[in-house]
Amino acid sequence: MDTTNFNTDSFRDITFDLLSGIANDPLKLDEFAHAYLTKLHERTDGDNLRKYTRDIYEKILALQMIQSNPGFQLKDTFHEKIVIAYFWTFSNIHSSHMMPKLIGIDKRYSTAGVTIIGIHSPKYEHEKSKANVRHAMEEQSLPFNVVNDSSLSVWKHVGCQIWPTVLVFGPDAIPIFIFEGENHVQHTETFLAFALAYYKSGVRASPNISAAIKMSPDDPAANGATAKPAKFTYPSHLCITSSGQMCISYAGSNQLILCEIDGKVLEVVGNGHPGMADGDINQVEFDSPRGMAEYNSCIYIADTNNHAIRVFDPNSRRVLTLIGTGRLGTDKVGGLKRSQQPIASPWDLCITESPFDHKTVLLISMAGQHQIWAYAFEETQWWNNLTLQKNACLAIIGSGEEGNRNDPEPMSATLAAPRGICNGIMNGQPVLFIADSNSSSIRVVTLQNGNVSNLIGGDADPANLSAFGDLDGSGFNAKFQYPLGVAFHYPSSQLYITDTYNNKLKRVDMTTLICSSYFVTDIDTKKQRGESNSAKFNEPQGITIFDHFMFIADKNNSHVKRIDLDKGTIVRCRFNLSETLNEERTFGSKQAYLTIALPDALQLRETNTGTWTIEDEDGFKICDGELASSMSDQMLLDYIPREKQAARLKYEVVVCEGEKCTMMSGEVQPVNQTDSIIEFNIKIEQEEANTS
Repeated sequence: MDTTNFNTDSFRDITFDLLSGIANDPLKLDEFAHAYLTKLHERTDGDNLRKYTRDIYEKILALQMIQSNPGFQLKDTFHEKIVIAYFWTFSNIHSSHMMPKLIGIDKRYSTAGVTIIGIHSPKYEHEKSKANVRHAMEEQSLPFNVVNDSSLSVWKHVGCQIWPTVLVFGPDAIPIFIFEGENHVQHTETFLAFALAYYKSGVRASPNISAAIKMSPDDPAANGATAKPAKFTYPSHLCITSSGQMCISYAGSNQLILCEIDGKVLEVVGNGHPGMADGDINQVEFDSPRGMAEYNSCIYIADTNNHAIRVFDPNSRRVLTLIGTGRLGTDKVGGLKRSQQPIASPWDLCITESPFDHKTVLLISMAGQHQIWAYAFEETQWWNNLTLQKNACLAIIGSGEEGNRNDPEPMSATLAAPRGICNGIMNGQPVLFIADSNSSSIRVVTLQNGNVSNLIGGDADPANLSAFGDLDGSGFNAKFQYPLGVAFHYPSSQLYITDTYNNKLKRVDMTTLICSSYFVTDIDTKKQRGESNSAKFNEPQGITIFDHFMFIADKNNSHVKRIDLDKGTIVRCRFNLSETLNEERTFGSKQAYLTIALPDALQLRETNTGTWTIEDEDGFKICDGELASSMSDQMLLDYIPREKQAARLKYEVVVCEGEKCTMMSGEVQPVNQTDSIIEFNIKIEQEEANTS
């Protein structure tokens, strides 16, 4: 290697060598990582390595800051800190998959001398806007600082090739790791633990102050004010039930609203805290709920960030998990039943019938796997002589590779982060329409045989995922910019589409197959001062049609709007919460802390230290995570909803005496639990370690 000119290719080479060695002999992870860091710091071209880092820091400092915490100065970030530079963009599903891991790292290590800088590096024109990035950050509740690389200056300087990408720099400005793509970025925390152990006193820890919760100034808990009524933010999708009621999913506030068409709210489902708890509607948790579909009077929900399908029964007023483990799945085939089957970022749902035996099937647009999956309520015949087993969930469209390839064999076709999905009619035959977001196209699937073809937008080249724009027309000549929602109006044979990043509605006439922009007239007479024109959208997402009305989730405006398709007029829907939210609710959280007491002869293992799980009195998991030896004596584990009562903490922890290490496990009850804090203590005696 040329040691006089260190660059990103050199960086890739040395990190690749490390990862290859570990892949060949995983049991030597600790040994390889320590040797790697030692060798890196023994290089004779250390000045060149530091120049590489400082050049990147200078580029970052020149960018526009989108979010900063009170008193934060970006330049202070680079001094005596381990810095994680996270290149992401809010349209990219793989960036979304890794965001919870980055948030977790920030939560666990921000006071241990680790700083994350999000470098938003857009693909689409819409993503270059500071305001749009801020909306994405607010929707995801990002706790770390983000800069807007709208012209991709840092991205190009570094030579990034894929979203997401992580660069890790030491407190001495030595570049130590580069991870590219979801499969590698997910291991960031594992290697971060090695870096913290290696640098030890070289890292300057940050004070553990209450402001680390990063409350908004508007948060009542931040200023002692009385809590404000619940606010529902970032509506994502809508569903009209067989009884004529409407259910709306709010991805920003992690809740559902069930209401009458006239806006009278019947139920608010969810406590607003991101999580996966099942149960009564006041206690249940979601994490970015999106698409919905009704079957047998129950509402099925794509709980995107929980990688799960949930079911809300309005009669029992309870929610349960039907499909998914709560963790990101990698399976691209499926076949397991119910909650045994891991899935990845389900986005929208559609109830359809098998063309062979007319039995009902739940279809799932699996954005995270670039596929369409099916769940069978009973044993069902499907195309290619496939039998869908009762309660099984499996892939039926898409190879799992991201692309835009059309194919008569459905599992050979490729999709690109499919979002919206709906039934429709084309050439007299029942079909499925798919908003294939990252190819900026609408795909059509013939239900009789699974043939996948292009309807509108995109490009003939199956590898071209950058054929986006804003053009009316037919076939590949028409252009979208990241379409997300589709709904078919049977009386007029029109397919309506939310062209999300163009902030427009469009429609395809199925007799001519011509796509045109759809404009409406604002006739809203109930506007208050300062309200914008209802005909203007800001990232419209889900749409649904009921009779001659179409309802739209106008996400970034946090509005639901109604269009009269006969008249071409639009109004904003207003919801009457007075009978439902007759008491003010607070969705604050309390901090869970853990202290581990060890005799002088023992210490926690520096890497792969252990795991913890907090449960309620019924044995249901509230939250869980990994332990790290680099944390302070009192470890901040997580934030728990204030109304949750923790009954126990279960743990597995590795303690070492010299070279001898022992796995200890057990459970402890809280030693202190109030509305603002939960404390657990684990005390391990020397005798326990010797006998385990």
